[in-house]
Amino acid sequence: MKISIVVPVFNEEKLIKDCLDALISQNYPKNDFEIIVVNDGSTDGTGKIIKKAQKQAKGKGVIVRAINLEKNKGWIIARETGAKNAKYDNLLFIDSRCAAIKEVLKNIKKINYQPIVGNPLVNFRKSNLARFNLLFRKKLYPHYFGENFEPVFIAENNFDGIPKGTTIFFCDKKLFLSSQPRMKKKLASDDIKLLWNIVRRAKILKHPDVKIVYSPRTSLQEEIKHTFERGPRFLDYYFNLKKKRFWFFIFLPLSMLSSMIVLLLINLTKFLHLLWFLAILWILVSIWLAENIKDFFIVMAYLPIIGFSFELGILKGLLFKLFRKY
Repeated sequence: MKISIVVPVFNEEKLIKDCLDALISQNYPKNDFEIIVVNDGSTDGTGKIIKKAQKQAKGKGVIVRAINLEKNKGWIIARETGAKNAKYDNLLFIDSRCAAIKEVLKNIKKINYQPIVGNPLVNFRKSNLARFNLLFRKKLYPHYFGENFEPVFIAENNFDGIPKGTTIFFCDKKLFLSSQPRMKKKLASDDIKLLWNIVRRAKILKHPDVKIVYSPRTSLQEEIKHTFERGPRFLDYYFNLKKKRFWFFIFLPLSMLSSMIVLLLINLTKFLHLLWFLAILWILVSIWLAENIKDFFIVMAYLPIIGFSFELGILKGLLFKLFRKY
């Protein structure tokens, strides 16, 4: 099986070397895969590191091709550009923050199925912030989390209940290109709409053996920015009254925020009562997410910050939808 690996990257000078080193060192015939790095308008040292990786790869008999976009166009355009320039029909997309295990290509060949959503393993011990993300994801997807779980097919009926994304994603080139989202702007859903278009044509296999190690953000500032940017993309797909996450993550928080603003203006006593209610809810959610005392304080610290940045992103996405910006 010949495979084209597509790595879209934007300003990841700290992590792109580890990503490319892991791919260059794959335990797989060197003539049976190529690496395409789409440099999506990076303004840091990412480009220089890619050039060094190309020289390293050439010495090991691995082809690394670089495509440099003049300006940042977003993940949808970057992935599509890589796919269109791929030599082979089997495409493997890998996030630039990830390091693939050496057997990932061999495991894909052994599974002999596509499309596949892989298994991104995160080192959640790197920081308290990473631990917070672990606790949240374990509650959100308890049955499909960790190194080992039963392979599962993602279909239309269970699409929203299984974790998925393009962090590591294997797909036929024709199916991938024909399933691109109609809207390709930066605020548009960059992976869920793509996967939804694909799953309407073929079931997606989520498999634990297609593993990569994902490097989480450890800076609170970076995490706030990332979470804020995810908000509009989340809304782009889940802005649908039929979806449970619309009511839980969009309608309920924005309704609560609107109520707070109105009560602050017209009834201070009721506003304070609402604050007490939210404080109690904050404590209860922290207890629910935590696995020990330390976890409780971690969740208490990060929940309002990360939650607020995410909801601000959703509000931004809502405003852009109302004014038809995407």
